[in-house]
Amino acid sequence: MSNICEVTDTVLNELSVPEIGVPEGLPQETLVDKVAVAEVAASDVAALDRRYMLSSSSPSKYRILRILVGEVTLRHIATDTTFRQEIDYISKSYSSEEGVHIHRKLVSYIGDEISEAEAARYFFEIPYSLRNKDFFQRLENEVTNYLFYQSKSSFTTAYVFIYRILEMISFSFPMIYAAKTYDFKHTYGTLKEYFAENKGNSVGELGFLKSAIQSIFKRHVLAESTVDLILDYESEDTQSQIYEAIMGVTKPDLYHGDTVANRKIAIRFTEVSSFIIIIRNRFFHLFNRGDKNLESIDIVDADMLFSKLNEPLFSWIAVVYLEVIRFTYGELS
Repeated sequence: MSNICEVTDTVLNELSVPEIGVPEGLPQETLVDKVAVAEVAASDVAALDRRYMLSSSSPSKYRILRILVGEVTLRHIATDTTFRQEIDYISKSYSSEEGVHIHRKLVSYIGDEISEAEAARYFFEIPYSLRNKDFFQRLENEVTNYLFYQSKSSFTTAYVFIYRILEMISFSFPMIYAAKTYDFKHTYGTLKEYFAENKGNSVGELGFLKSAIQSIFKRHVLAESTVDLILDYESEDTQSQIYEAIMGVTKPDLYHGDTVANRKIAIRFTEVSSFIIIIRNRFFHLFNRGDKNLESIDIVDADMLFSKLNEPLFSWIAVVYLEVIRFTYGELS
């Protein structure tokens, strides 16, 4: 399977050993200092496991996480458009050690006790690097498509890929849910419902995802957190109109008490998948079973609407993807 985008490591591409030279008249100590700086820079590069450098042969499950941590350059192959992804989406929910190389930070998100050598085995060595290869390759294309259209300010199209990413990730959660749930009877019933034949009684993979998210993050501090949509439009009328439009097609139980009318929509962490699905359904299905949908007149402009939704929702998806990586990393033990 080919990739939508080429991805390169901005940090390593721009990292070079400083030239050593001292302008005439400066003391010799300056030369010593510059040599020391050059040696440190060279040793930092040499100390890196070269497999962590992004290349066309990097496994997609690593490339996705590396993209989500930021400081990468992407080239959209079909249009030959180059753009940067500088945002660390995971840092919005997890802290990391300051001043460490980006690859060390990436590994620390999986677990503080994990070494770069241990993580390299998971990411790059057979058979671990080949497990679910097709799944991760397809997911990478959805992630890079989101970033490409977001970089173009094509926010409505970018939202389509948020939904597609959510749909893909949902396929990994039955196994994660089963592994992390200790109630045999409840787990059996939930999975039986998930795998039921499509006769109107199957919750489907997206419906199951919500139950899995609630179970997996049940004891996690993130379960009590929110994903905040800041409606900082220039016009207060626009803020009010879009706030009312969103609230008019969703249920109050999705939201936290921190929500501020016309200003901030605070979505409960465990309800974000429901929010993404509802907005998708209410926007893309204008006439549907008598449900109230998002009329064009209500949302002012589609790209304006999604410009405030996409990045907070994508940050949530980044955290969910990290959970997939953490789970599959457990295969090493």
